[in-house]
Amino acid sequence: MTESATSVPITLEDYVAAHARVKPYIRQTPLVQAHPWIPGGATHVRFKAECQQVTGSFKARGAFNRVLNLPEEVRSQGLATASGGNFGAAVAYVARTLGLPANVYVMNTSTSITRARIESHGARLTVHGDFWDQSWDAAGANVAEHGGALLHPYADRDVVIGQGTTALEIIEEWPEVETLVVAIGGGGLLAGIAQAAKLLKPSIRVIGVEAAGCPTLFTCRAEGRIVKLENVKTKVPILAARSTEPLNFQLIERHVDEIVLVDEAVIEEAARDAWRHTGLAIELGAATAVAAVTQRCFARRDDERIAVVLCGSGSDGMPVG
Repeated sequence: MTESATSVPITLEDYVAAHARVKPYIRQTPLVQAHPWIPGGATHVRFKAECQQVTGSFKARGAFNRVLNLPEEVRSQGLATASGGNFGAAVAYVARTLGLPANVYVMNTSTSITRARIESHGARLTVHGDFWDQSWDAAGANVAEHGGALLHPYADRDVVIGQGTTALEIIEEWPEVETLVVAIGGGGLLAGIAQAAKLLKPSIRVIGVEAAGCPTLFTCRAEGRIVKLENVKTKVPILAARSTEPLNFQLIERHVDEIVLVDEAVIEEAARDAWRHTGLAIELGAATAVAAVTQRCFARRDDERIAVVLCGSGSDGMPVG
């Protein structure tokens, strides 16, 4: 099995170089102690607050790494992507920062907050399709007609490496960490974090988390191949990727220890608890990873040192009114 769909091995040096490349443009987000909130005697849990990252999610890491690696003559023609929201906002922010035009396609189910965030950075927004892959096809058609760079939000080598820089920061700040818990959408964040973490600290355990209504990687792993789910019924649209890509699947198969599912009924409560107990406003994707710990979806010691990646910000846990 190769380390990537392009048969180009990804090394620890690739992650280190990416971190140096994107560091001037992103925030080194804090590790926030969860204790004494987490129930069940978990006394050593910390949250990697990527919800406080520029544009509100980890996606800026991969977007900057990808665009900064593009030839100038390509990126100067503009950027295009399709997104559930966070990667679109990140690409729009990158484009504004670097003085480039950007076209972002989002699904019909995207929220008004998401759309406003993308447009606030000056990108041209197009709403198209009920599923991400339909938006992606429209973005590809735009690039084919007008030129520029088409940026995949999770199945791109440079994007995955950029997302993996999150793990370098966690381990540098907390070398004693034993387990990383990461939510899964298309798998780009998990793939990058898992490989970077294992390259830096082979003994570390990596847990991937999906909402029960969209068990994409859980099913892929069970069947030993990439599958595409036909029926997705989840309240977490940011995690509702019906399939993954070879690059992500290969890295996850090699470096992720376990993939677990979280009951849809407990996810919103995890978001509310995060707000009540830590003051962190997180989206439901991040809350899914939190719930995997609070609901004991995987075996853990009470004193296990666990870092949960809060992948993005949102108002899901905040009181109304």
